[in-house]
Amino acid sequence: MDISLFSKCVKELIVENERVDVPYLGTFTAELQPATYSDHQTTIHPPYRKMSFHKEDVSLEQGKLLLEKVMRVSGVTQEQAGVELGWCLSRLSSELEGHKSCKLPGLGVMRANARNEFFFVPDDELDIWPDGIGFEPISIKVSEEEMPAQTRDDAASEAAGGDRYREHFLRAERAPEQQSEIPEKVETPEQPKPTKQPVWDHFQEEIVDVASTIWKLRTGRLILIILAALIVLFIVAAYVFTDEMSPILDRLLYSKEELELLRRR
Repeated sequence: MDISLFSKCVKELIVENERVDVPYLGTFTAELQPATYSDHQTTIHPPYRKMSFHKEDVSLEQGKLLLEKVMRVSGVTQEQAGVELGWCLSRLSSELEGHKSCKLPGLGVMRANARNEFFFVPDDELDIWPDGIGFEPISIKVSEEEMPAQTRDDAASEAAGGDRYREHFLRAERAPEQQSEIPEKVETPEQPKPTKQPVWDHFQEEIVDVASTIWKLRTGRLILIILAALIVLFIVAAYVFTDEMSPILDRLLYSKEELELLRRR
């Protein structure tokens, strides 16, 4: 019994069963997976059955389902089927432990890690779910070339309308903020504008101010001149009219007590 026959038996059994126990090796299982989105969420992948393997101790009695399948396919007795299956699994284990990989035609690849733990990698196109025949991925992103002309125009108009609506909505949202940022104008009562004074009136005021200033200066000088003239006249009169001015000068220069003392002498 070769690896191809072993793979064929396992595949036919896993289509109708949820698990297939392989004596002295482990168990193949199949689980139904729901529909999924692609990475960019542009494609919907249909549901499928996922096949995996778990290494564990499986007795010959537990692997009876596989053993009977080998008997039917090979046309041998149960004992012969057990021997052939044992030799096939022994070569499979040796291949995994030595090369860390073994191809199972029609199923996938059996692999082993550094600790000799076996695991199964199914083929990309492995189909073990008859009810899922005909399921194809659905693309939810339609290119513009595939869209009819009328549909493209409608989509463009809807996008433009949506852009205008969003712009209007954002503008309405920003309006209260902008109004709150603008300080309110405080209305101040208008003050009466000063009326312009006529030029002639202003000129007259200037003339009056200058005349009053000159008058004040002239009056002060005139008083000083008069006082100086009086003093000069008084000195001249005292010098010319000594006898007549002597009593006056005495009164100006001496007190009453001093005059009495001078007369007694």
